[in-house]
Amino acid sequence: MCVRRPAILAGIIAAVITAAAVPAIAAKSYRAERFHSRIVVEPGGSILVTETVRFEFGPDSFTYVFRDLPTRKTDGLTILSATMDGVPMERGKAPGQFELKREGSRRRIVWHFAATSNTAHVFSVTYRAAGVVWQDAGRDVLAWTLLPTKHDYAIACGSGEVEYPDSAQLLGDTRFSIPPQEFQVEGRAVRFLRCPFERNDTWVVEMDFAPRTVASVPPAWQQRSIRNKETLPLFLGLGGLILLAGVGGFVLFALQHRHGSQGSVGLVASPPDPLLPALAGTLVATGAQTGWTSVLAAIMDLARRGALTIQGVDKGGLFKSHEVRISRGPTPVDAAPHERVLLELLFTDKHGSRPSVTFSELAKTFASSRRWKRLREAVASDLRAARLLDGDRERTRGRVTVVGLMLIILAIAGFAAAVALFDRLGEPVLTIPIALLAVGITGMIVGVSLSPLSEDGHRRAERWRAFKRTLGGEGDGGSLPHTDRVEQWLPYAVAFGTALAWMKRLQKQGMTMGPSWLSAMTREGAHGPANIGATVAILSSGSSAGAHAGGHAGGASGAAGGGASGAG
Repeated sequence: MCVRRPAILAGIIAAVITAAAVPAIAAKSYRAERFHSRIVVEPGGSILVTETVRFEFGPDSFTYVFRDLPTRKTDGLTILSATMDGVPMERGKAPGQFELKREGSRRRIVWHFAATSNTAHVFSVTYRAAGVVWQDAGRDVLAWTLLPTKHDYAIACGSGEVEYPDSAQLLGDTRFSIPPQEFQVEGRAVRFLRCPFERNDTWVVEMDFAPRTVASVPPAWQQRSIRNKETLPLFLGLGGLILLAGVGGFVLFALQHRHGSQGSVGLVASPPDPLLPALAGTLVATGAQTGWTSVLAAIMDLARRGALTIQGVDKGGLFKSHEVRISRGPTPVDAAPHERVLLELLFTDKHGSRPSVTFSELAKTFASSRRWKRLREAVASDLRAARLLDGDRERTRGRVTVVGLMLIILAIAGFAAAVALFDRLGEPVLTIPIALLAVGITGMIVGVSLSPLSEDGHRRAERWRAFKRTLGGEGDGGSLPHTDRVEQWLPYAVAFGTALAWMKRLQKQGMTMGPSWLSAMTREGAHGPANIGATVAILSSGSSAGAHAGGHAGGASGAAGGGASGAG
């Protein structure tokens, strides 16, 4: 194996280099000898466009040509016809046919043809773009992009012509983003030419007409833009007011219901009271919510008391991984209600009872929200029995959370209503449901973060947090090589999420044995007491299982048209 690794590594490097070189190798050689755009301006502001391009293909095989037509700053595009070498084509996907696709706000036309190389073909498309001419102060404006804005081929020469109706009165000179080399005016038409264009070069033509001689009314997209600009201050103000009042109200409510500090509690060198690990872990959690670490802590503590057997097993294969199996033993007489619920959930599935369960199966067990809810309610019930939860505070917390959720639902309904009102009120109406959504999320966060603990619960939680800091390495717990303390304290370290770090520190300090109630596979293939390394592996496996459980005036600046073009 060691001899072959350099060869394998060299093969991987060669594959990466080859993959990186593929785009360059795959690039096909072709260019456009000429790209011509003929634009007929129609009364009302629509334009009829015919694009004709003559492609010269290189030695590679080509089977299609495509053109993307964006609908930005138009009232829609309609493809009228397509030809290849002057021959009209029908809709379809077979050679000799053209295909139309809708991709977001773009329309794509694809010319399909038999494989060809070292030859030239002429492709054309005719389409109508509605609402292109827009109104500005004292003028009607035509701004159109003559070439695709994205084209990975060079264009030897680009040309165009614009014809406008008898009713239109041209004002001033025709403007170009790149000056043409040839320009002429013939009657009510202008023609122009420029050579060459490099890859991705674009070309925009702009013409001004006397007001309302082309577009008697602004196009729909411009009307929406004007309406958006007019309504933006109103809805931005309303949205800001809702946001300020709602978020501010929730934050003020949270500050008023914040529990006062009990004063600093120094490090506690041992568990401050007989509270079970799962309850202690929930007590110090934000909002006193039962999490995966509390579940895992309860499993560990039941194993310590002989109710469970936890065995770590090394899986085979190229990438070694650890599996952990939990087997059931006698239920302790002093088992708390939440522990009895946990045992039932562990060893009962949809097929009935089972004698054992693995950590990977455990993730599936608690993937059910119903099971999670049942366990959390059992833990909360035990905390209430210990007078660590306050009923009034729990209800307040629940009500605030429900209000936040209702605001989120209202915001979702508001989004649907806002979309229906776009034409009348403009897109800024969306600021209202957006503000409601932000307030609802704030309410949910405030509700969840409100502490349901009683006064006694807060006092005991502070002492348990001090013990958590001890296990986290701030005090004596970071340098305790005593096996008896590891036996007793590991479930609490698991509940607080500090177990892995604690075990690794003890391992560095020379501790070799883990707790006696954990077992692992020995080198001889039998099960025996887990050493510190096997304990770390079991804890890591448990953590992994938990990870799987559960603008300008009117907005009319810029040009329409553009898009992309290419062949392949």
